[in-house]
Amino acid sequence: MTFTLRSLPLLTVGLLALLFSACGEQGDSSRKAPVKPVVVLKAYAFTLNDQVEALGTAQANESITITAKISGRLEKIAFNDGQQVKKGDVIAVLDQDEEQAQLMAAEVQLAEHVREVKRLQTLLARKAAAMRDLDERKTLAAVTASNVSEIKARISELTLKAPFDGKIGIRRVSPGALVQPSQVITTLDQIDPIKLDFSIPSTMLQGLQVGDRIEARADALQGQVFIGTISATDSRVDPLTRSILLRAIIDNARGQLIPGMLMRVTILANERQALMVPEECVTQKQDKHYLTLVDTDGKAEIRPVSIGARQRGLTEILDGLTAGELVVVRGMGFVKPGTKLQVTETWDRIKDSQFSTAAGQGQ
Repeated sequence: MTFTLRSLPLLTVGLLALLFSACGEQGDSSRKAPVKPVVVLKAYAFTLNDQVEALGTAQANESITITAKISGRLEKIAFNDGQQVKKGDVIAVLDQDEEQAQLMAAEVQLAEHVREVKRLQTLLARKAAAMRDLDERKTLAAVTASNVSEIKARISELTLKAPFDGKIGIRRVSPGALVQPSQVITTLDQIDPIKLDFSIPSTMLQGLQVGDRIEARADALQGQVFIGTISATDSRVDPLTRSILLRAIIDNARGQLIPGMLMRVTILANERQALMVPEECVTQKQDKHYLTLVDTDGKAEIRPVSIGARQRGLTEILDGLTAGELVVVRGMGFVKPGTKLQVTETWDRIKDSQFSTAAGQGQ
């Protein structure tokens, strides 16, 4: 083939066009964004509660101090220190010899009056006795019966019995001692269940109600969590502290909790099903919050969401997320909307150790 000078410019232009075309294709190839690897969480619901923390004091369900109502010599101690007793069990007996003698005499006298009343009734039926004699004898019988009841009441005061099931405390006196009214003999406490009294600011009352669950911990029993329910709220707010007293009931069948213990209380109110994600997944710009999700095409979606409570490193998502959607939990940095994502791992449950407590509540 023979080239002329006129054909050189056309050939040069063609070669340059091919060269630029090849360079352009190579440049486009080099500018393609790489696929970003990410770890995602398949959103699921938790059982969530609003939490209010407070300090409380354990109280016996029932509690009394055993004392004598009248002076007397302590004749008998019928319990051992720390013993469990039933309602009606005798705890202590004061000297009652004089009262027992009086009771015996009064009962004999009453029996005599009753026999005489029956005899006079028989005679009156035969018109052999006067009605006045029968009435007088009935009056004497009634007075004597009243004396018997009075003596028995005094004996009952000298016999101290347990008014309810419970645990006896430490004995404070010895047999033979002369006890005075209000002198402490021992204590009696019913500690199953146990009451827990605590105060919270009145501003936290909204949403709380009787029956809400609480968790309680005692420093003396490290690591143990006791579950109870709120049984009552006080009728008024303390005007000095602006707090209100609440009472919870805790099962204490094992007797681990003792009246007077200081306990840390966490109230679990407003129980609900909520979508939760690790708080590091949530990004914030000004007053708005966003999640990075993987859409059905495998691309990144930056979506605005509304957040709620934050607990144990997790954030509640109130709006903008549906159960089952894939939320990016690792590798979201510098991801832009529409970026192609490669899912390297999918969490069905939040499994990082810092979230283990909360993750166990998922439904």
